[in-house]
Amino acid sequence: MPHGDEPLKVRTVRDHLALNLLDLLFVTISLLKTNTKSWISVILLVSVALVGGCETASKVTNIFSKSIILPCPDYRILAVAANYTAYKEGPGRDLTDVDFEGKYNNMRLGCLTKMDKETKIGTMEVDITLDFIAQRGPANKTRKATFPYFISVTDLNNKILYREEFKVSVSFAGNRTGLGFRNDPVTLELDLKPGRTGENYIVFTGFIVTPEQLKNNRARRRSVTQ
Repeated sequence: MPHGDEPLKVRTVRDHLALNLLDLLFVTISLLKTNTKSWISVILLVSVALVGGCETASKVTNIFSKSIILPCPDYRILAVAANYTAYKEGPGRDLTDVDFEGKYNNMRLGCLTKMDKETKIGTMEVDITLDFIAQRGPANKTRKATFPYFISVTDLNNKILYREEFKVSVSFAGNRTGLGFRNDPVTLELDLKPGRTGENYIVFTGFIVTPEQLKNNRARRRSVTQ
């Protein structure tokens, strides 16, 4: 089964690189019950309950009225880093020398906005899930493959605000030579403020490739487009 080397954690993306665990906030609402001994007390308590109920309902309404849904950032799989081919040790580069291959199949983002409705200041949690396809090559003897990849975030001027490298490993059980798998979701926290929403960020991903692999990927793209 595929597994990532990094545990799930929240990464904060500010103007400079920062990796912090998100503090979780839990809100508990307690309900109070009171027994009365006289009709007058009952009437008074009912009146208080009605007022308190209105206040509570108002508070709940205010909480939900502040819920804001903003679009996720744009996201892109780098075309020249969307494929990964590993060869067995040695100079051979024929098809029989291929250890394993991989390619991106899909990229999905899930976003949760936490923003003050009045100040427009807050954060956006972005869960990133990547789908891959792996192929076992003729030279593969271990029935295993490891794919290094990266996730980065830039602003609209291509300034890199965050970049981190990961690895995901798979095993080819039995006689299987191909399989689909995904990474452990990575959660980023993006800063929001007036004039800066999720649409001011771009999320990139791709395999971490060597110069040789990059050259081969470019040649592959040229052959497909011709």
